[in-house]
Amino acid sequence: MTEVIAGQTVTLLAQFYDFEGGTLTDLDATPSIAITSIATGSTALAATTSGVTHPGTGSYGYAWTPSSALAPGAYLATWSGLKNAAAVTATETITVTAPATAEDTNTSPAGIWYATREDVMRALDVKLTARNSAQIDRALESASRGVEDLCHRRFYPVQATRYFDWPSSQYRPSWRLWLDDNELISLTTLVSGGVTIPSTDYFLEPNRSGPPYSRIEIDLDSSAAYGGGDTHQRDIQVTGLFGYRNTETQVGALAEALDASETAVDVNAATSAVVGVGSIVRVDSERMIVTGRQMLDTGQNVGGSGLTILPNNVTLTVSDGTAFAVDEILLVESERMLIVDIAGNNLTVIRAWDGSVIAAHAAGVDIYAARRLTVRRGALGTTAATHADATSLHRWDPPGLVRDLTIADAINRVLQEQAGYARTSKTSTGAKSVSVETLSLETLRTQTYTAHGRKARLRGV
Repeated sequence: MTEVIAGQTVTLLAQFYDFEGGTLTDLDATPSIAITSIATGSTALAATTSGVTHPGTGSYGYAWTPSSALAPGAYLATWSGLKNAAAVTATETITVTAPATAEDTNTSPAGIWYATREDVMRALDVKLTARNSAQIDRALESASRGVEDLCHRRFYPVQATRYFDWPSSQYRPSWRLWLDDNELISLTTLVSGGVTIPSTDYFLEPNRSGPPYSRIEIDLDSSAAYGGGDTHQRDIQVTGLFGYRNTETQVGALAEALDASETAVDVNAATSAVVGVGSIVRVDSERMIVTGRQMLDTGQNVGGSGLTILPNNVTLTVSDGTAFAVDEILLVESERMLIVDIAGNNLTVIRAWDGSVIAAHAAGVDIYAARRLTVRRGALGTTAATHADATSLHRWDPPGLVRDLTIADAINRVLQEQAGYARTSKTSTGAKSVSVETLSLETLRTQTYTAHGRKARLRGV
């Protein structure tokens, strides 16, 4: 028997033998796998061969991620295939348990930032090293959690099911459910007392400024109502996209097909130029968090007469300029370069980027670009899935002030850490020393809270 927490991934394995006690043998073709509830017979996974792997002779695997909203209980995985044209099957019982924590559903805020490592490194103009990266990552984690504490809300989108008691002490009329810190971007399903309330029978409020929506009100012109469960506990079930706003930008596309288990994702030049470590990206319905970037051979080489060691030699000739993007970081031998303009097949670059050392490069040398992303799959309540080559990739964008404050706070933390948290500077009159955390940072905090802080509930008198 296999156990898995709803929302997490488990690898299922089937093995086929030529006879009982015999040796492992391959089937005629890839078998299918289907998963059904033993109690109700409902389908948790329709029969599929997509995503089925073949790790060894007679062995077949499948990485299954049950939805975090899947009902706990016993499920039956059934493998079906053919051997010498005869039908063969294999079964396995899986126990699915309910998620207990945000980590179980992959919705924990840990590792979710409102700016990227590259944003901070560019502002600080520091050399790209593992030591600097780790220091900046810590600062970004602290700064992002600090913005949430300041504004009393989390901004990133999370697909989830959350429960509310009814009635409870929310000091509300019987038709209004206050969501408090569980703000909604969009609502998929509303259930109370085991009864689904149609979308025509409730309102998301405030309708003039949401999302985010802070409350769900029953339409008083309908027959719907909250309550009706055996007890008041968890009477209301809300499934939807929680968070502040789902503002996205289409930034590029995949440069390969993905199965559900891959964590190294190849992307095109347009994506490489604008996605960094810490970005939240979406492919189809799956969200991923970028945790690293690697250089990938672009398939092109240094053209013309090459590049000299002179810093004003900034024209890099290639065979196809359309395959690159402005702001993309290139690697030629050991020197990094930043593309600042493209004219035909000539790339204008900044030499010795990211603290690398300028050098001469002969024609014909390979050009690499940061087009391989290391990602956390099935993030923020979504499910890891297969995706076709060239599928569009979208980046989630935090509010501008939130991003600015995260960068500013991260920079301040890095500088303070480097100075042992003892940095001071003189005032303009030289009369006294003040903290390096200047008024401008405090002003930015005030602006961010004023624009995006969650205030007290609005009440009518």
